[in-house]
Amino acid sequence: MTIDIESLVKDVKICWQRAEGAKSRSGCKIPSLDQRDRPAAMCIGPNHHNPFYRQMEEEKKAMLYSILTQVDEQHKAAVLTRLMDAIKALENEARDHYLDRAESMSSSEFVQMLVIDGCYILGKFVLPHSCCPSTSDDGAQNGSAMQNMELVRDVFYRLDNQIPFCVLDEIHKVLHGKIIRSCTAVADVLVTHVGDLLENLSYSRVHALDVHASPWHLLHLLHTRLQPTAEWGSEKPTKGATAHVVVSCASTPGFYRWRPATQYDAAGVRFRKFDGSSCILDVKLDGATLRVPSLVVDTNTYALLRNLMMLEQHNPDQLGSHVTAYCVFLSQLAGTPGDVALLARKGIIVHLLPSDSDVAVMFAGLCVGITIGMDEPKHNYLHKERNDLERIYNSRLMVQHTRNCMTLPHRNPMLVVALLAATLGLLIVFFALIGSTGWHHHHRHAHRDVKREEVAGGYAGGDGATEEGGGRPTPMTLLVTAGDAEAKGRTG
Repeated sequence: MTIDIESLVKDVKICWQRAEGAKSRSGCKIPSLDQRDRPAAMCIGPNHHNPFYRQMEEEKKAMLYSILTQVDEQHKAAVLTRLMDAIKALENEARDHYLDRAESMSSSEFVQMLVIDGCYILGKFVLPHSCCPSTSDDGAQNGSAMQNMELVRDVFYRLDNQIPFCVLDEIHKVLHGKIIRSCTAVADVLVTHVGDLLENLSYSRVHALDVHASPWHLLHLLHTRLQPTAEWGSEKPTKGATAHVVVSCASTPGFYRWRPATQYDAAGVRFRKFDGSSCILDVKLDGATLRVPSLVVDTNTYALLRNLMMLEQHNPDQLGSHVTAYCVFLSQLAGTPGDVALLARKGIIVHLLPSDSDVAVMFAGLCVGITIGMDEPKHNYLHKERNDLERIYNSRLMVQHTRNCMTLPHRNPMLVVALLAATLGLLIVFFALIGSTGWHHHHRHAHRDVKREEVAGGYAGGDGATEEGGGRPTPMTLLVTAGDAEAKGRTG
């Protein structure tokens, strides 16, 4: 068997060039996650594209036609052709955004899918706010697409259900002047939507956002609004450090995770809702008081936090891991119903789920499969807070145990009496065992000495001889004499 070295060199060179080109053109790689978990409201992008999802495809095509109704009949085909040509020019750049480059789709299928899906997103979330009469009426009739949380979850929250932001920009440019009368940029409209969404959920109150650098997609736009305030975090999250690391155990020995909220509370650590935060990531340790921003938990919380973590896990060099560190903190702090109940009383968790157990189950499974260096400040922006809280926990727990022992007589005198009685009883039994063992040992040695003396006396007395002065015979003498008498009786 021979190997064609020249073909192999060409093949690996092409793969290397493609990988290097993808790195330079796109910082984000949209992965294909669990294909069985299909979006419930709307499929966007190549990962869940399926022409047999008839209802979804018809809804997207109807939105495209509603956009084209602003053009007379004879120009509809021309506008649609311009859209296809514009996206065709972006095909390579758009494919670079996907981890598998959407290789399963042909060029025409990929371009057509981007045009239809891009027009759907613009028609739902952008054009109603860009002074387009027809689409504005549609938006008014629907109330607002941002009020449809199931649709928002699928279009904004899901990492595997995204199309590149550059596609939305390009479609907007083609339609501008023909259909769109406003010069409002796509990013400006969507930034407003995202800001209002996160503020209503109490996730972020950051209003100013630099939109000069175009986001990768809608989930990335959400991620840009979730940045911990520098003065609260121990260290600003470092970009360029991978999050795929194991926990380092070499720096400081101890407990390498957050403790449950009930354990901290039992040790005297106080929990307070942090009203002055600008973002849910602004966790602050103030003395022995842990201040945590309030988190509203609903049926979409898991999807949002989980997908933000997956975005960081797939792009650690560009995004860091601050959302991941926050989610690990939250999942370990509120992993049981008792922890959730405690944090709910403090106003830190405000949940809309049926029970505290449902919230605990959600948090307990939030970080399954996620890796982060808990003891690395580069990866965990709450590293200092965790270590400081662990020291406070250990010191306060020791003081509390000492105080409990000292105040025990006042709190429960009968228990103290019972403990003293039990201790006294144990001491009595202990000394009795020692005395009994010593007596048995002494008696055994004394009995052994007596037997030795008796045996020695028997040998010294001969056959039945007695001591002078009428001394009594020894047992050995009696035994020998009785034996001699019996022998004489037989012979006689």
